[in-house]
Amino acid sequence: MFCPNCGANNSTEQKFCRSCGLNLEKSAESLLEQIPTAQSANLIKQTQLVEKFGNFALGGFGVVLLTAVGAIIYFIFEKMILTGANVLAGIALIAFLIFAILSLIFVILNESIKEKKAKTNPALNGELTGNKETGKLLEEKRFESVSSVTENSTEILPVENKTRKIK
Repeated sequence: MFCPNCGANNSTEQKFCRSCGLNLEKSAESLLEQIPTAQSANLIKQTQLVEKFGNFALGGFGVVLLTAVGAIIYFIFEKMILTGANVLAGIALIAFLIFAILSLIFVILNESIKEKKAKTNPALNGELTGNKETGKLLEEKRFESVSSVTENSTEILPVENKTRKIK
């Protein structure tokens, strides 16, 4: 097994990497979780088929919707603008329809991109994985200073008598 931290080759029986000390048991567990079983592979295949069907159905619906909007725009153009009855109202209706459709397309594409990002990087979902204890406050304790390294050891050092004799 290769260490995911430093790349050193380790035996599969080792619990820690001999080069960097990384816990290899947790890495092995996470690798085993990523290996698909037959049941999960079948579920992935079914999910992909449903996604393909959904894309086909939504694509067909989009074509029908665009055709209907085109017909509405043609009707507005023919009945309001060409006849001269309400030219400004016809132009305003056509502009409203076009920008409403563009806004809808933007929302759909934006949500699609968010969904793809969430699939590729689950950490972006806004939920922290791991222990939820991090939000709790620490207990109030009296401050205790940490003793210095030299505090108790200076008495052990040999001291030379450097006093001068007065002549």
